[in-house]
Amino acid sequence: MRNENLLQSAPPDYRNNLKPAWCPGCSFYNVLFALTEMASERCIDPSKLIVVSGIGCSSRLPLYLSSFGLHTLHGRALPVAAGARMANPEIPVIVVAGDGDLFSIGTNHFIHAARKNINMTVLCMDNGMYAMTGNQTSPTSAEGYHGSLDPWGTVTAPLDVIRFAIACNASFVARSVAAKPDHLRSIIGRAFDHCGFSFVEVVAPCRTFTHQPSGSSSRQRLIDINTDKGHDPADEQSVCTVMEDAVITGAQSEDTLTTGVFREQRRPSYEELLAQQNPAKTGQSESTAQERFYI
Repeated sequence: MRNENLLQSAPPDYRNNLKPAWCPGCSFYNVLFALTEMASERCIDPSKLIVVSGIGCSSRLPLYLSSFGLHTLHGRALPVAAGARMANPEIPVIVVAGDGDLFSIGTNHFIHAARKNINMTVLCMDNGMYAMTGNQTSPTSAEGYHGSLDPWGTVTAPLDVIRFAIACNASFVARSVAAKPDHLRSIIGRAFDHCGFSFVEVVAPCRTFTHQPSGSSSRQRLIDINTDKGHDPADEQSVCTVMEDAVITGAQSEDTLTTGVFREQRRPSYEELLAQQNPAKTGQSESTAQERFYI
């Protein structure tokens, strides 16, 4: 089944009538499907959901949803999403952006949104390049990757976004692949349910430029760090051990790719801390507010 055909079975409450402009077979169709399935499972009111994006192929996603959406500037999705959270903490916010959007021009915003633990769900649709601008190398491009501006191959090592997110003190860090919509839906759901800054790397290679199956290389074996490795994402000692283990690196090898939840830490969100500091100004507690965006 082609990836775009999955949308025919997507929950109608969350899809509008716009046809996605992605290339045939693009892995981002699977991400859109998984996101709408997750929202449907939780009976989230589409009129009480904001999806924010930056610029790029992945950032077109809010255009195809019936929820509120903001298509912002390149690299600026996170500060806009933070503003939405501060303006109305009752409305959940999901950010969808590419690897270049989040980890090049938007890197500084990622650092501070993560360390402050602002309650939002961030999906990095990682194809390892700037596809919209014709296959330029991005911060997550593999060493030696032949991009349009690196015809002899990039000489720099890729940014390990999982380690980076943990180092920035993101309270929820996970990875899934677009090729496994059921697994992706489950991971996005756990990230959405988490109160705090939740980050999910979605490995989603570009079909146009890399000629790989959507989600991961056909040569890679997927390893679940939780079920296969027994990793407890709530155990900070285990998280520290994982940080030192090369098994989590996205570009670790052509043979394996590790997925699952790497960190799941419960601590007060930025919004909760503000409410404790000035309850009269910030209104009701976030735990009460979160109950109000369901149908």
